Amino acid sequence: MRPPLCRRRHNRFRIGDAEEGVVAFGFPDPEGHPCRMPLNDLSAAGLSFRLLHELPGLEPGSRLDGATVTIARRVIEGDLLVMHVTPEPSAGAVCGVLFYPRDDRDILELRGLLAELSERGDEADDSPRLGAPPAE
Repeated sequence: MRPPLCRRRHNRFRIGDAEEGVVAFGFPDPEGHPCRMPLNDLSAAGLSFRLLHELPGLEPGSRLDGATVTIARRVIEGDLLVMHVTPEPSAGAVCGVLFYPRDDRDILELRGLLAELSERGDEADDSPRLGAPPAE
């Protein structure tokens, strides 16, 4: 059986502590428990973050509407769609999501941030491309 191909199409940028990158959302819905989690990385299509505490019921397909992403004083609002929670929705796990900016202002803000990160050369070293075999 062949391993699946990577579906990533966009450069991924690591978010360091200096950027103070966080994602905030209500769980299990926008009116739920307020959560604020540190970002790991960001791309044009999505982001990943670390869980600081357990989120029972968080699984692929879960929606996190009304999220706010803050990186280096830039604020981008939108909705998240969970693609993976590795290994499970407990403290220390990594959650990868697709990110849907709320409106045109948020799209432009995201594009500006990605351009800035690209100019600085903050691309993650292990960022695979579409069709590349998975890393060993």
